[in-house]
Amino acid sequence: ILVNGQPLVLKGINYFGFETETYTPHGIWSYDLNVYLDFIKNNNFNAIRVPFSLEMVKNNPSNLNINCATNPGLCGKSALQLLDVFIDRAAERGFLIMLDNHRITPGGGISELWYNNEYPESQKFTKTHCRWNVFAIDLKNEPHDSASWGNSNAATDWNKAAERIINSLSSFLGLFFVEGIEWGNRLENVAQFPINTGNPSLNNRVVYSPHCYGPSVYDRPEFNTPDFPNNLDGMYMVKYGFIVNQTGQPVVVGEWGGRAEVGSKDMTWNQWYIEWLRSKCITNNFYWCLNPNSADTGGLLEDDWLTPIPRKINLTNRAQPNPTKFQAQNGQICITAGAFPEAHCQVGVKVTDGPGTTTTTVNAGPTTITTSAPIAPSTAVAQAPSTTTVPSSGGGGVTLSTENGSAVKQYTLRISNGSPSTVCSVHIKLNASIKDKWNLDEVSSDLYRTPSWMTIAPDAVADQA
Repeated sequence: ILVNGQPLVLKGINYFGFETETYTPHGIWSYDLNVYLDFIKNNNFNAIRVPFSLEMVKNNPSNLNINCATNPGLCGKSALQLLDVFIDRAAERGFLIMLDNHRITPGGGISELWYNNEYPESQKFTKTHCRWNVFAIDLKNEPHDSASWGNSNAATDWNKAAERIINSLSSFLGLFFVEGIEWGNRLENVAQFPINTGNPSLNNRVVYSPHCYGPSVYDRPEFNTPDFPNNLDGMYMVKYGFIVNQTGQPVVVGEWGGRAEVGSKDMTWNQWYIEWLRSKCITNNFYWCLNPNSADTGGLLEDDWLTPIPRKINLTNRAQPNPTKFQAQNGQICITAGAFPEAHCQVGVKVTDGPGTTTTTVNAGPTTITTSAPIAPSTAVAQAPSTTTVPSSGGGGVTLSTENGSAVKQYTLRISNGSPSTVCSVHIKLNASIKDKWNLDEVSSDLYRTPSWMTIAPDAVADQA
């Protein structure tokens, strides 16, 4: 997924409540909403999936379960007004927002299909946001049972409904997330019936979004075989692992997680699934969830709604350690590019060293754009593997001296900005031992960045000796 020409590296979290009978983010019946948004920020997430119900949008209730003492600015607001505040506070912290059509009504669970008699398909979402950080809509949470994927039954074919809904929401400038059937998990029929709205621009903004869970949610037969968890690779490749390479469309996991108790089969699944996502370049994700009151998974917080659970936070960090960063200030959005965790998944700008021929791929950022409209990715492309070669002591450069039998060489890094916007800083990962980094600031043992005063205009180059 590209945002303003830069790869979008998502580390998302689900924070639910608007879709329930409280019509509010859970936890604010006791504590300040800012406590939870700050927790999300401090744990390096950059996006929130916000479930809502169609009934909430239609009726916009105002008698909400809010602790007015801890949230004095929220009392008296309607559900949609509170959602506006939530999105604005998220924007202040640099969070992207995906609105998730999670339920039709707040009670009674998740519907099989995307409509019922009271809420027909023709009743569109009545509110879409023009805020810069509302970047996506999840069209329907977890179609299942009677939901199908094909071209034979207009009443149940979820893929055909998704095409119609996307066309009806064509004024929305962001991405359209389409889940699979069987509770979001099955997308194998995308091979034969990919989403096709008839509009190439809309098709380019389709993201396939599977949900996947281990034994703590449902102890399926494949979790109880002698070759578990290695038997899962073939199954998941058939369900959705093939999509990136076969269709070129991105895949973002919309829900995953579980209890992940130490030593449990569910922890085995979580750890295996993360490594599988990393190996397949599908690490853009939204973890389920922040809330501790998710019955079958729990959340990142203990039942007191305040105490973090380190083992779960460590899992999310392993899945996506370097997400894209967003900062809004003075009418501008500064985007600091992230990095996918595996080298074969990297996408970035090219840096060449002179006078040698060695090349490397690095991640450019932050990018500064001026906007009052949503950061709307005009193109959704898959996180696809690319070849990365990093400078080493063996090639290129000018030999200055010899130290302990090894040549000390001087390199000039020529950084080319091929994006449509100004680059404020560039992060560079090198596998060479650096003796004098001069204009490079050291971030970690092998990661450097260009100085904060250096900017690179579109189609311009900058040399760093």
